[in-house]
Amino acid sequence: MLKHKLELKLKNKLVLTVSLKQQLSLLLLPKLELKEAIKTELEENPFLEEIYNLEIDYEPVKDFSKYYEEEDKSVYNRLAYKPSLMDMLEFQIDLEFEGKDKEIASEIIGNIDEKGFLQVSVEEIAQKTKTTTQRVEEIRKKITRLEPTGIASKDIKESLLIQYEEFFGIDSEVEEVITEGLECLTDIRCLKDRFPYIKKEKLQEILCNIKSLKPYPVLNYTDEPTRYIEPDVYVYDRGDSFEVVVNETDIPKLKLTTSYRNLLRDNTLPEHTKKFLNEKLQRAIGIIKGIEQRRENLKKITEVLVNYQADFIRKGREHLKPLILKDVAEKVELHESTVSRIVSSKYVQLPTGIVPLKTFFSSKLSSTSGDISTEKVKYMIAQLIEKEDKRKPLSDQKIADILKKKGINVARRTVTKYREQLNIPDSRTRRIKQ
Repeated sequence: MLKHKLELKLKNKLVLTVSLKQQLSLLLLPKLELKEAIKTELEENPFLEEIYNLEIDYEPVKDFSKYYEEEDKSVYNRLAYKPSLMDMLEFQIDLEFEGKDKEIASEIIGNIDEKGFLQVSVEEIAQKTKTTTQRVEEIRKKITRLEPTGIASKDIKESLLIQYEEFFGIDSEVEEVITEGLECLTDIRCLKDRFPYIKKEKLQEILCNIKSLKPYPVLNYTDEPTRYIEPDVYVYDRGDSFEVVVNETDIPKLKLTTSYRNLLRDNTLPEHTKKFLNEKLQRAIGIIKGIEQRRENLKKITEVLVNYQADFIRKGREHLKPLILKDVAEKVELHESTVSRIVSSKYVQLPTGIVPLKTFFSSKLSSTSGDISTEKVKYMIAQLIEKEDKRKPLSDQKIADILKKKGINVARRTVTKYREQLNIPDSRTRRIKQ
């Protein structure tokens, strides 16, 4: 016989309100898209109005142009922003490859589908370009590290692995979850059943990080008319410190109207009208709060990045220190997914030029003197090869042995991977006959 009973249970559940969704969406937007989003909302939302008297509640907008030479103001000196996916890929290939490798790379990007995955086999490309499948595969792997990250991947698993490694760093447990538990990525219980030997907290972290990635590489990359990058943040080197200024030039200052708010108190309004107005009010509140949060968090995160990577800014990429999203998230006391949203598609103007914010991140390797960035290791590999005896070039194993003597524990296959990413041929190809 079934017994019926009443129970009270306390349960924590995150509910994404209209206002919160609006705030989260604004974190993703670079400056130009933020400006368009605000303009659209101003036209459609009766609860929003623009503040024109900026002496009230707001400081005057700074004129950033005075910090740069006249020649730097030209639109011809600013990088094209989303002209088309193919134009962007071709531009990067011109920088990364040359000769036969460039021909192969062009053939690879010419065979990606609408999601950004390679739609033909490596063997087919090798046959068409009259080269080996190994060479094609090496070049394809280099392309997957271009922007957008994961482009030319063979499938969604490979794309997620590459994105995860770039943003969060990767280990064997993460790799196992992505490659063997893809169908469970929407359910923590399913993951726990599939991987009982991985701690629940680690699974929750992996799941949360994966949800911040793109399901396929070209998501949000669509063909658009040519526009130009405008930095989201300006960084000025003041000698003993850096000044960080969020670029809000031409971003409208908003406030809530009062006339439409009074409508909500009208008891004669139909229920559907009240619901519509309430939703618009929530969106208005969300966009005002979102702009403020975006400004504060973008500045806070950039300050952490530039102060930590001061040598990179002043001396070059080989001085980039190891840094992953988790490190920054802990320092600014935000969730990793929030940091990921803020860093995504944002650009910073440094004294040396405009770079993506994600440039400041680098995965790490262990050494006897502490962690060292992969970029530093790549630089050391390049230096060793540059100074080698070309009659007896260093093998990847020999390079690994030399690095080990310097206190850097790196496997031969890792040296091979980094050498390939640097577009440096193997020792047999580099050998010069006497």
